[in-house]
Amino acid sequence: MDAELAKDAVTLSAEYIAGLAVLATVGLVVMWGLFWRAVANSRENIMDILRSPSFFKTVTVMGVIAATVVLSLAGRLEGNITGAILSGIAGYVLGQLSNKSDADK
Repeated sequence: MDAELAKDAVTLSAEYIAGLAVLATVGLVVMWGLFWRAVANSRENIMDILRSPSFFKTVTVMGVIAATVVLSLAGRLEGNITGAILSGIAGYVLGQLSNKSDADK
């Protein structure tokens, strides 16, 4: 079984994997730029935003999604594992939104 998987596995060059990592990094930098632009336009206190638990949750979710996508596209994660990670993140985010709306009632 392992020999079959090894035979069917796609080998990717180091340059391709590095390119995926650069693409993910550029995506994160663009998102950070948009975030800080929105902060500047909102006239919120930056320290209040940085101390917020929501800020750290958002940063963590973005990092896990970027790493999962890069590893999946590089062929280092199987599709079912990628799906499990991304569905877990979606459930976490939707669960947080549900808790907030329940607290508002």
